[in-house]
Amino acid sequence: MDLVEKLEATGGIWSPNYLPVTLANLTIVAIAAFDGLALVAALPSIADDLGGVALLPWVITAYLATSAVAGIMAGPIIDAVGVRRTFRATGVWFLFASAAAAAAPNMELLVAARALQGIGGGLVISVALTAVGLAYPQRLRARAFAANSMVWGTLGFGGPVITAGLLAVAGWRMIFVIQLPITALALAAGWRTLPSTRNKPQRIVMDGRGIALIVGLVAASLFAVAQVGVRWPLAAVGAAAAIAFGRAFWTNSGRTDGPLVSRIHITRFPLKRIHLTAGLVLIAGLAADNYLPLYMQTTRGRSESFAAFSVLFLTVGWSSAAFLVSRLLERWRETDAILLGSILMIPAVIWAGVGVALTWPIPVIFGAFYVMGAAIGFVSTAGLTLLQASADDSEMGRVNSAHQFIRTIGITYGVAVGGAILLFVVGHRIGDVEVVRDVLGGEDVVASGPTLDAIRDGLVWVLVFSGVAALGCLAAAMALWRNTRGLPLPVVGPGDGVSADAEPLSN
Repeated sequence: MDLVEKLEATGGIWSPNYLPVTLANLTIVAIAAFDGLALVAALPSIADDLGGVALLPWVITAYLATSAVAGIMAGPIIDAVGVRRTFRATGVWFLFASAAAAAAPNMELLVAARALQGIGGGLVISVALTAVGLAYPQRLRARAFAANSMVWGTLGFGGPVITAGLLAVAGWRMIFVIQLPITALALAAGWRTLPSTRNKPQRIVMDGRGIALIVGLVAASLFAVAQVGVRWPLAAVGAAAAIAFGRAFWTNSGRTDGPLVSRIHITRFPLKRIHLTAGLVLIAGLAADNYLPLYMQTTRGRSESFAAFSVLFLTVGWSSAAFLVSRLLERWRETDAILLGSILMIPAVIWAGVGVALTWPIPVIFGAFYVMGAAIGFVSTAGLTLLQASADDSEMGRVNSAHQFIRTIGITYGVAVGGAILLFVVGHRIGDVEVVRDVLGGEDVVASGPTLDAIRDGLVWVLVFSGVAALGCLAAAMALWRNTRGLPLPVVGPGDGVSADAEPLSN
């Protein structure tokens, strides 16, 4: 073994061999993390400056919608032209879209700029995930994902503080302005260091019908979510339309040459189980976590700032577990870590539900959400590592994009169902859900005692739903664990980290 091979076999993600791509990848993640965590706090300031309050939710929604569509479109693009070329175009796109958002003179143009920015954001996330699978050997991928999670966790704590400072000194536009040097830094770091599977780019073939159906699926889903608790019949129509678009997309994927997402990238073992466990564990954790600030601000009488920080305990638990998994996978199988996280989620949800129902001390409830985040960290990080170990370089973009899309849809529906349950309980108990919507919209309102009790009970029932999702995740994780139990542990060596005689995963 020569010196280069020894370095590849023993170096970590911060070693000279991998340091450039590590810095590039983490800077890419920082772009998406800062945008997602900083802008929510600035929405009231944007509304005060630009008006157009009716369009304010679309500042976030437009980004999420185009990001979801772009994320799944990224797979064929990356596999055709490579990570490096995709990132160069994406970084430049995101740079100009951020500048357009910073300069937007009215709410309509800001929403349009955010839609353009979402295209870049969706591609950026897919580039970051795929780069891990192509740039690092298998033994380092979990550590790379852990580093990505640490960036999210750090910005989770620092993002609101940075946002508050920017709003106080320079206004909401500075949130977009500050993204310009971050994006430029990411471009400089990744321009030549990110991996590429294509010395010569191939022709990008896009499934137009598949794209149209995905757009319909996302639009119908967002419409259904927007009508939850407002107009239930329309919410049902939106959900039915989303299901119809989803079925049509699945049919199209089986009949079209070069589909946007091939069925084998969803159903092939172990990809199917990885997609399922990741989607369900995110539903279990985030369905309740998104409404924890509402509970803290109303039932527990805490300030809006305190309530906003309550969501960080799940994020910190997620980041902590991701770091731990990156070490455990030196001796464990990925399926062992996935199973552990799935088991851990069940007592954590029960702990949170009992704590909310019995009004336990707030730190105890935060502890439950920290453990819920840790469960997500185990399942998500180990699942991504196994996903990339099960994919060939030539399909890495499409496999990662499919997984990211499933996670996004899982989160969207989880949060929507959680909100529907909470609003249903409150509406059933007091006959009015306007207080809940006002608080969620940032209004300073005083709720009556019965309303506070109804919000508490609503969150308890959301946690019951989380428990059902956690049980589904555990069932899928057990099936995955059983089907891989008899396979030998991979032997880490130079190259891709798997010995030549290790058996491939098969059903």
